[in-house]
Amino acid sequence: MKKIWAILILFAAVFISYGPALRNGFVWDDTALILRDPLIRSWRLISEGFNHFLFIDATASDFYRPLQRLTYTVDYAIAGFQPGFYHATSILWHAFAAITFLFFAEELLSSFGLERARARTIAFFAALAWAIHPVQSAAVVYVSGRADPLAATFGFLGLFLLLRANQAGGTRKLFLFVGSGVAQLLSAFSKEAGLIFPLIGIILCVLQGNLRELWRIALVTGFVGAIYFALRLGAEHQPAPQLTPPPPVLVRPIIIARAVAEYAGLTVFPWNLHMDRDVETQPTGFSEASLAHSAWRELQTLLGIVLIAAYFYWMWRSRKRSPVVFACLLLGLITYLPVSGIVALNATAAEHWIYLPTAFLFLAIAIECTSFFEPAQARNRIRLIGTVAFCAWFAFLGCRTFARTFDWKDQRTFLERTIAQGGDSARMLINLAGSELSEGKLPEAAAHLHTALQKKPNQPLAVINLAAVALKQNDFKQARELLNRATQMPVVDAEANQMLAVLDYKENGKVDLMRMRLASRSGIPNWTIEKTYIQLLDQTGGRSAAINELLACLQTQWYRADSWVLLSELETKAGHADQAANALTQARAYDVHLGRR
Repeated sequence: MKKIWAILILFAAVFISYGPALRNGFVWDDTALILRDPLIRSWRLISEGFNHFLFIDATASDFYRPLQRLTYTVDYAIAGFQPGFYHATSILWHAFAAITFLFFAEELLSSFGLERARARTIAFFAALAWAIHPVQSAAVVYVSGRADPLAATFGFLGLFLLLRANQAGGTRKLFLFVGSGVAQLLSAFSKEAGLIFPLIGIILCVLQGNLRELWRIALVTGFVGAIYFALRLGAEHQPAPQLTPPPPVLVRPIIIARAVAEYAGLTVFPWNLHMDRDVETQPTGFSEASLAHSAWRELQTLLGIVLIAAYFYWMWRSRKRSPVVFACLLLGLITYLPVSGIVALNATAAEHWIYLPTAFLFLAIAIECTSFFEPAQARNRIRLIGTVAFCAWFAFLGCRTFARTFDWKDQRTFLERTIAQGGDSARMLINLAGSELSEGKLPEAAAHLHTALQKKPNQPLAVINLAAVALKQNDFKQARELLNRATQMPVVDAEANQMLAVLDYKENGKVDLMRMRLASRSGIPNWTIEKTYIQLLDQTGGRSAAINELLACLQTQWYRADSWVLLSELETKAGHADQAANALTQARAYDVHLGRR
C-alpha cells in the first residue's frame, strides 16, 4: 500500500466515524475552557496563555496545557463561539495523531528489521483500529478532550524524527534531533502525558542497542524538561481543590486490577461507554442491588489480576521470539502506568486515559495477527475466517463511534445519557441539577442534588446548588442554613457569601455591599462575583468607588476584555469620554471579535 493511500483512508475513516460531532454543541468543561476563558480571545494574549494553568474562571486545576489553549485561540479568531468549527478542529487533530502514529509505527517496525512494505501494512491497520475505536471518543468528540490528540500528534512526530535521526548523518542528523526535541516539547505543552515521549525515546535507544546515540537523546530530554518546567513552575497556579480524598495506598492495588479489567472490556467490546467511570465499590447499603454490585467488583478484581498476569506473560514470551512486539508491549505499559491508579488522580478510571496506551497495544496485536496469518496454504480457511472477523470488528468500531458522537449533542443529552449508562457520579448529578435549575425545574434539581449528597456527603457544589434551589423557592430559612454551611467550604465560600447578599436583599430589600465585598475577596479571584460587586457599587451611587475597584482588578487581570468593556461603560456614565474610548480600545485589543464590530 502506498503511503498516500494509507493517509487518505485514515483521514476519511476518522471524518466519517466522527462526522456527526460537527453538529454538536459545547458540553461540560467546554463552557469553562472556551466560553469563559479570556485568554483565547486575542492573538495578543498567546504569550500570556503560557503564564496560566487551565480553568481561569472555573474550579482551579493542575493542568498546564498552553498549546491546547492556543488551538482554541485559533478557533475563536476564525469562528467565534460556533461549536461546529471547534469540533472540526478536534477531529482534524485526531486524524493528524493517527497519521503521525502511522509514520512512527512504520519506522519503528522497520528499525527492528521488518521489510518496509510489511511494516507499512501492519502500521496502517494498527493506526486505523486506533483511530476509529469508540473508546477514543471522549478525546475527540469532547472539545475539552483535545489535549490527547494534540499530545499524541506531536509525541509520535517527535519519536518518528528521533528514529530517523538515529539512521542519518551530518547536518541532517542535527536537524532531525532538534525537530524531535521541539515536537516533544509541544507534546508536553499539550498535556502532561506528553512528558512520557522523551522517556520512550531513551527506552527505544536501549532496546535497539543504539547506545552511541544515547547522549544525544538524553540532551533532547534535558532540553524538553528544562523549558517545560521553567515555564510551568513560573506560571500563575491555584492548586486544584481536593473534593474527594484519594484511595488509601493499600486499596490502590485493587483499583489497579479493576481498572485493567474495565479497560480490557472497553477495548475488546466498547459498548457501554460513558464519562466519569469509577471502579471503587461505593456501597450504598445492604440491598440486593448493592450486594450484587459489590460482588461484581470483586470478580472484576480477580479478572484484572488474571489479565495483568497474562500481559506480563505475553511480554516475557515475546522478549526473544519477537523483540518488536516486546518493545510495543513495554511502551504500552510505560504509557499506561501514570494513569493506572498507582498515583492518585481525580478519578479511578477514564476512557480518554488509555488514548496513548491503546496505540501501542493495537500495534502489538497487529504484528501478532500478521504473524499468525502468514504461513502457508494449510491456513487458508483460518485466514479467511480471521479476515472476515476482523472486517466485522472494524465495521463495528466505526459504527459504534458514529453512534457514540450523538451522546455529546448538547449538555442535557450528555448528562442524561452518561447517568443512564452508569456514570451516575455525584458531579454528573450536580451538573444535571444545574441544567434543571437554569430551566426552572426546581423539584427535579433538588432530587438530583439530594442523590448527589447521598453519594458524596458535604459535596460543596451540591450544597451551594441546593441553596440556590431553596432561594428560588423562597425557602429563606433552608437557604440560609445551607449558605452558612457553604461559607465554611473553601471551594464555594465566595459564591455562598454572594448568595447570602441576595438572600438579605430578598428578605429585607437592602443591598449588603459589605457581604458582596467579602464575597469578592474570598478564595481565588472570581470575575463573575467581582463584576457583580462593581455593578452594585455603581447602582448604589458609588460610581467612583466602582471605577477604582475595577482599575485595581485590571492591575493583575489586565487581559480581560470584559473588564475593559465594563470600565468603558462606567467612564461613559461618569462623563469621561477619553477614558471610555481608551478602555474600549483596550477591550478590542484583547478580543478580536469586539474589534470587528
